[in-house]
Amino acid sequence: MAERVNPFKPNSPVNPAMFVGRDRELARLQQHLAQLGAGESTNFMVTGERGIGKSSLLLYVTALASGRVVHGGPPLELLVINVDVDARTTQDLLAKRIHLALEKQLAKTEPARELFAKVWDFVQRLEVSAIGVKERAPNDQGLLVDELGYSLAELVERICVVPGNETVFGARQDGILILVDEADNASAELQLGAFLKQLLERLQKLGCTRVMFGLAGLTTLRSVLHDSHPSSLRLFEEIHLERLNRGEVHRVIRVCIDAANQRNSDQTIVTDKARDILTTLSEGYPHFIQQFGYSAFSVDRDGTVDEEDVWNGALGVGKGLEAIGDRYYRDNYYNKIGKDSYREVLRIMADRLDDWVTKQDIKKRFKGKESVLDNAIQALRERGIIISKEGEKGVYRLENKGFGLWIKMYTRPAGQLQKDLAPPPGSAAT
Repeated sequence: MAERVNPFKPNSPVNPAMFVGRDRELARLQQHLAQLGAGESTNFMVTGERGIGKSSLLLYVTALASGRVVHGGPPLELLVINVDVDARTTQDLLAKRIHLALEKQLAKTEPARELFAKVWDFVQRLEVSAIGVKERAPNDQGLLVDELGYSLAELVERICVVPGNETVFGARQDGILILVDEADNASAELQLGAFLKQLLERLQKLGCTRVMFGLAGLTTLRSVLHDSHPSSLRLFEEIHLERLNRGEVHRVIRVCIDAANQRNSDQTIVTDKARDILTTLSEGYPHFIQQFGYSAFSVDRDGTVDEEDVWNGALGVGKGLEAIGDRYYRDNYYNKIGKDSYREVLRIMADRLDDWVTKQDIKKRFKGKESVLDNAIQALRERGIIISKEGEKGVYRLENKGFGLWIKMYTRPAGQLQKDLAPPPGSAAT
């Protein structure tokens, strides 16, 4: 067969045209976007574990909000910008990234460039050096947020007008949506919750109700916001992403194969057995689906992805399961812990995925001394690899289901894994 374009994308967010599922979450997000379009913004945050599809969902929301795709309602006309934060992001840098993202979206005509530069001239005064941003006094930080609020409010006044009125930017917008991905990476210095609370309160006082923030991050995002300012959590509706169901996984596989057949001259089919194994292997995790699908498609040589292709692509050196571990879990399993006794605890807990398990249950299967078990649990807790149940002593769980699933698959012999993960009879979904 000729070389084919592989439709599965394990290393990047899913293209909006191939986005599948999340109907309930999208319905809630659609309500938020409609509220913004009506001048009544309500902020949201999307949370979930690694690889659950947060970035793909934000990419789809970007297309939805800007009118490039329609999902159960009239097309929207929102100005959408995407910014990221990391451990080095300060309030100055975040303001500058918002400025740069807006400038890229809006500075398409000479009048627009001139107005934008005037409205956002405060950004030029930020003291940015080659190695970062100089520290500001607390009072100066408050002034920065106020200036950002005034600039956003004036920008909204210029671009968000009643239908039919011409704007200096050449097109009417219903509001500004600012999406912040990986917001859980925010440092204590950024004070993200306090920063957004002050900014949104300033906008409200200015009568600006057409700016909305959408955050995305791990479930630790709640703690990041709370630690910065406890009441900042009330500014956001949390939309938590769970695993896809079997029917949605089947749809993902079908959409990917259809896309491949549109682009490739050599057509590809997936047998029912292969589809069921891919579905069972993935356990509803989008990144598992994409990686195992990519690997199976890559090893197929006859245009029919069958059971053998799935297993050959999934298991072995450099194959799908190893790639998943390298990307998401290997660091926690090997690099953050140096003793086999610690990994033994993880293997015991992995049988429960991310369900709560007591120390007594772990002890029944642990082969070492109780003192070694105590040390292992303490070390794993300190590294954030396992979590203690609030209010109950001696009850723990793994960080997330995906980690548990990977441990279970990675530590079993290939033959046993194939036997254990064989799809149950009659499990096919449509």
